[in-house]
Amino acid sequence: MALNKEETTVLKILVHKELELIKKDEKNFTISNSPFLNKVHLDDLDLPFMKSVEVYKEFLIKLEKKL
Repeated sequence: MALNKEETTVLKILVHKELELIKKDEKNFTISNSPFLNKVHLDDLDLPFMKSVEVYKEFLIKLEKKL
């Protein structure tokens, strides 16, 4: 699936905002297995970034660079 320019821009903004939230309050930041993620049909439901804030943060940094 390819994203158009508008979709890429919005996704980049959302990723950036999430990173800012983590940086602002990393000690109290909680990763939870949200109902939305449970509904997403993926081959691998055990998403590695759900394991810790640091792993999630690294995932978002790499994603932001790709965008």
